[in-house]
Amino acid sequence: MLTRTILALFLACLCAAQARAAGVEAFSPQGEIKGIRQVTARFDVDMVPLGAPDLADPFQVECPSRGSGRWLDHRNWAYDFEQDLPAGMSCSFTLNHDVQALSGEKLAAAKFGFSTGGPAILLTAPSEGAQIDEDQAQRRNYHQQNLFHKNISD
Repeated sequence: MLTRTILALFLACLCAAQARAAGVEAFSPQGEIKGIRQVTARFDVDMVPLGAPDLADPFQVECPSRGSGRWLDHRNWAYDFEQDLPAGMSCSFTLNHDVQALSGEKLAAAKFGFSTGGPAILLTAPSEGAQIDEDQAQRRNYHQQNLFHKNISD
């Protein structure tokens, strides 16, 4: 009797595992993240044959910054941005509806997204508690001066 119960539980688990639709196992980054240069997705089934990294991207990418996708191996895909994403950007990656596993199996619908958050103060000058002379000259770096002159001329 115990053997039949164990066998029945094993078969039930096996059937439940087979009934699960293939899909995205891991996607990174998600949520609010700073300093993003690459997005990666890992699928739980083989998606492309090894040695064919130039196949179509599995995701529809909606992001103000441009980039390109590539297959790293048979299950891992990466999207590289042309440059680090600045603050204030939101991007979404939606699995294309016609994406199929290498076996021909349809994948479960999925959508992922992230935001780079708002601007952050990296450095303040003078530092807290520092003394400032009344006649101290203000210094600006070259980049700040160019931005100042550009805004005035616009």
